[in-house]
Order: sequence, then structure tokens, then C-alpha cells
Amino acid sequence: MSRALRIAAAGAALAALLVPATSLGQATPKQKAQAKKQQVQAKKQQVQAKKQQAAQQAGPTETIRLQTAHGWTFPDRGYVVQLPEKRALSEGDVTVSENGGDVEALAVSTPGGGKNFGTVLVIDASESMKGKPLADAMAGARAFAERNPDQALAVLAVSDRVEQILDFTTDKKKIDEALSTSPQSHYGTHIYDSIVEAVNDLVKFGPAVGRIVLLSDGQELGSTVPQVAALAAAEKYNVRVYTIGLQSRFFDAGFLKNLSTKTGGAYAEASSSADLEAIYTALGSKLANEYIVTYRSLLPPERKANVKIDVTGFKPAVATYVTPKLDFSPQGTFNRSWFDQVIVSPWLMIFVAVTILALLVFALLTAIDVRNRSIRRRMSQYVTVPTEDESRLRRAEVAAMLADTAQKTVGGQRWWQRFESDVELGGFRLSPLAIAGWTIVGGIAASLVATAYTQNLWWLLLGLGAPFVTRWLVSRRVRKKRDAFAEQLPDNLDVLAGAMRTGHSTMGALSVMVDSADEPSKSEFRRVVQDEQLGVPLDDALMVMARRMESYDAEQIALVMRLQREAGGNTAEVLDRVAEVIRGRMELRRLVNVLTAQARISRWILTGLPIFVFFSLAMSGGDYLDPLTGTIVGKIALAFAAIMILIGSFIIKKMAELDV
Repeated sequence: MSRALRIAAAGAALAALLVPATSLGQATPKQKAQAKKQQVQAKKQQVQAKKQQAAQQAGPTETIRLQTAHGWTFPDRGYVVQLPEKRALSEGDVTVSENGGDVEALAVSTPGGGKNFGTVLVIDASESMKGKPLADAMAGARAFAERNPDQALAVLAVSDRVEQILDFTTDKKKIDEALSTSPQSHYGTHIYDSIVEAVNDLVKFGPAVGRIVLLSDGQELGSTVPQVAALAAAEKYNVRVYTIGLQSRFFDAGFLKNLSTKTGGAYAEASSSADLEAIYTALGSKLANEYIVTYRSLLPPERKANVKIDVTGFKPAVATYVTPKLDFSPQGTFNRSWFDQVIVSPWLMIFVAVTILALLVFALLTAIDVRNRSIRRRMSQYVTVPTEDESRLRRAEVAAMLADTAQKTVGGQRWWQRFESDVELGGFRLSPLAIAGWTIVGGIAASLVATAYTQNLWWLLLGLGAPFVTRWLVSRRVRKKRDAFAEQLPDNLDVLAGAMRTGHSTMGALSVMVDSADEPSKSEFRRVVQDEQLGVPLDDALMVMARRMESYDAEQIALVMRLQREAGGNTAEVLDRVAEVIRGRMELRRLVNVLTAQARISRWILTGLPIFVFFSLAMSGGDYLDPLTGTIVGKIALAFAAIMILIGSFIIKKMAELDV
């Protein structure tokens, strides 16, 4: 017996002994009644002291409740300890053992504390709860929030839909504001849907302990989720459901009891809506008595563990689990860095293999390309090549070009032949093979830099765009040169016609025009003069130039020269008419460009706007693109949208292109 109980018992006995010793005959009736009352109280204290002494001798009678907490990975373990009564709990009051052995790093977390505990209040807002019952339910919810001021709270209203009234928060102002008004009532009660929605909210919030408090009259009506799925979702994440039944004409206590029993919660019943506040207050007090006990296990792998948690003043609670197997995979033994993931990735292996193959092909083509190292080419640097041989070779080359039967180069690929021609026409100092080699090297470097910066292996594919970039740069330079040639052509024809009127021969007038022309016309017409000196007919040389410049107007000049060679005539007059026609076509072409400018701009805006929006949403850090990038249907829709954008851009491009 404790000292306090002994003192109380002694006081009660002393009071019982002193009262009879008093002279009752001399006492007034009031004093007699008071003395009798003291005797009764003394006897009660004696009985209570005996009961407490017997309880202490028998030991604790109430048992704590345990629940596995989320967020800890073996060897760390966490359990939720629910005390039968309100009491402060510290590490000194708790003893934990596994299979009778000690544990390490024992800690006790108080209720609340950020994301340790999370509760979702689900309030029935069906037609049967309309009016005072729903208002009293909201008052009860406010009372529950008052009893749990530090715990995160979310509120859902359920009817024919599940409405999110309040997302998880510990802000008292937001909670009071959300619970100040009753939600709108609707026909239907999708309870199973609300359970799944509440579990999803808890999973997203990520507390160590999740609870759902459901207030309803027990009528389930219209859920799209079956009971098995709702209970499985709660069981998977170890979420307890506490149900409060409010009696109505649709009241179904069995449904609510079954729901709470299968999830490890508890059931309370309110005979009227006025009882809800007291029930919510009691439930809030009960949930406020929960603590999280964490420790580190010392058991080996694949061992059944009997966990015993003993709290001073209560009966101990026992839980069991099996320690996991050892994970010998690289992911299980250490945290693989991004660099390690890249090194062992099959995508990097493919990238390296393709890169090595491309470099080997480039080296091989460079080794077998002996055109620039031929005897004739090298000797021409020191001696003059015989004119007759050079003339014969050039005539054969021009004839082959005009017949479109030119000898094919590497692998017989015409695309490579065209690329060689464009590189030569663009005036690049590097050879086509050198440009191709640097394109491969640049693509590899860009892929590696982008992959290292973004830490995403998909950026290894960036190098595939390097050939397209090189081709675009070469084509752009060639296009600028051809456009400049077309702009200069009418003025050059005026000079040519004027020189012929002054008495110069055709070749003499052409030489005069070359001397006064600007680039690129100067170089192109000089090639024509050189070809004519090598024995190539003037009209054939002009036709070769027209094809190099892709100029329909230059082809007209070649036809004029052929006509002059075969039939004679006033060539200067014809050239004047050709110059006028060319200027007229140029004016018309400029007008078309002005009228189609809006279509061209619209093409780039309509093509670039969806891409800009996509990358903006991707860089925002939200989950807006998850339906597109995280599901099969979304990926198919995304691919279909990309194809439609490309098709639309191509159609607008063709609509804006008018040949003049």
C-alpha cells in the first residue's frame, strides 16, 4: 500500500474512533447529523482505500493498443501507442523488446507534430442529413478540431459526390473557416467512394498515422467503388476508420459497425444530432492520447520478431512481424548515384556502340577518299595540266551533269552527292567529309553535355539532330547565295546586252559583264567563261550554271544562247526582253511573299505554341502533364497530337508556297 493510501485509511479510522467518543448527549441535533455524516464518509474512504490496495496488488488492468506506423524502413521500426487515458508519455515510461532482447534508439513522439498524424473528417451531406443534423455535425467537427489543435486535418463532404472542403492543414484559421458553414446537400451517399478518396488524401499527405472519422446515418447509396476495394485501400495503408452513427429513418448501425471493425477503428452512436458534439469531443480526446514509439531493431534477417511494448501503469501490448531478407542487388546495398546509373545503363552502351561505329565509318571514308590526292590533282599544283586533256575531262563532266548521269560518290548515295555540291556551292573551307565528321563529334558532345546537365538518359538522343542542323546550315547558306544571284541577274543581263550593242562578241560581252559583276554572279559567270574556253558549248555551260543556282531565269539565258548559236538574230534585243520578264516575275514574287507573310507567321505560331505550352507545364514542377506522360492513353494522345501538329505545319507551308 502506498503512503497516501495509508494516510487516508488512518485518517478515516481516526475519524471513526473519535466520533463515538464524543458526548452525543451534550451535542445539538445539527452536530449529531454532522458527526453521522463524517462517519459515513470515513467508511467510504476505507472501502476505496481497500479497493485501490487490491488493484495495486493485482497489477494494471488496462492494456495499450498498438498499430504499425508508416514511414520507417527496417531496421528502423515505428508503432502507434494508444493509451486508455490521457497521460504524458516519455522515453522513460516505455520499454521495448524484440524476442526478449534489447533494441536501440528508442524514441517517443508526442501527438501532433507536423506530419506524424493525419485525420480526415468525412461528413455525410445527403438529403437525410439536411438541416439541423448537418449543422450539428459541423459543430461536432469543430469540437473535434479543438481537441486536436496540432494535428493535420482534412474535411470531405459526401453525398452523390465527394467534395473536398479542406485539404490537409494545421492552420487553425483555415480549419475554422472551412467548418464554419455546412456543405450543400444532395441525394445519394457514396460512402465507399469517400473512403477511397480519404485514403488517397492520406497517402498524398504522407503521415505516419492516418485516421478517417466518418459521420453518417449508415445509408450507402450509389458508390462506384465496391466495399472490397474500399476496405482493401484502407488496409493497404493501415488506415483506421472511426464511425459515428446518427439515427434517422435510414439509420443502419450494422453497416457502420462493420466498417469500423474491419479497419481497426471504433463505433459510436448518437441518438440525436445534439449528442454529436460530445461524441466528437470524446473521440478527439481519445485520438489525442496516441504516441509514436520508434526504435532500431537488432534482429537478423528473415526472423520472426515478437515485439513487446510496456508502458508504466498499463498492461504491455504485443505485435509480431518478420524481418525482411537481405537485398544483395546494387539498389539494395547502396544508393546508386546518377553517374553509376548512366554507366550501367543499356542506353549508354547502345550510344557508345553507335558512336564508335559512326567514327569508324568516317575514318574509313576519309582513308579511301583519294580524289583530293590523285596524281593529276597533286601535280597540277606544280605543272600545267595539258589543255586538251583538261578540256576533254570537263566536256565529259558537263555532258554527264546535263544528262543527270553523273558518277555517284560514297555508297552511290545521291543525297551525299547533293550535299557535296551544296558544300562546294556554299563556299565552305572544309570538305564535305570533314563537315560530316565534325557533325558526328558535335552531336556526341551535345548529347553527353545535355545528359549530364539534365541527368536524363533520353537526352542521349539529342545527337540524332546534329545532321539535320548541319544540313539546315549548309542549305541556308546556299539559299542566300542563290537568292543574291537571282537579284543580280536582271542588272547583269542589261550589262551583257549593252556590251553586245557596242560591238562585242558574245564571249567578249560576257567577259565585260563578269568584270563588272558582284559576287556570287561574278564567280558563277566566270565558271561559264572558263567552261567555254575548255570547249564546252556556251549554252551548255549556262545550263550547268542555271542548275547550280536552281534558277529558271538563267535557263532562259541558256536557251537564248542556243537559239543565237543555231539561228542567229538580235541577241541583245532578246536579252532586254528576258531582263524585263525577269524583273516582272521578281515583282510578282515579292507581292506573293507579302501576301503570304501572314500564313507563314501563322504556321510558326500554331506549330510553336503547343510545344511552348508543353515545356512550360513541364518546367513548372506541377503534375499537370501526368495524365499525358503517366498513362498509356495519354502517351498515345501525345504522340497523335505531335503528328497532327507536324501535318498541320506541313499543310500550311504548302499553302503559303506559290511558284511564280
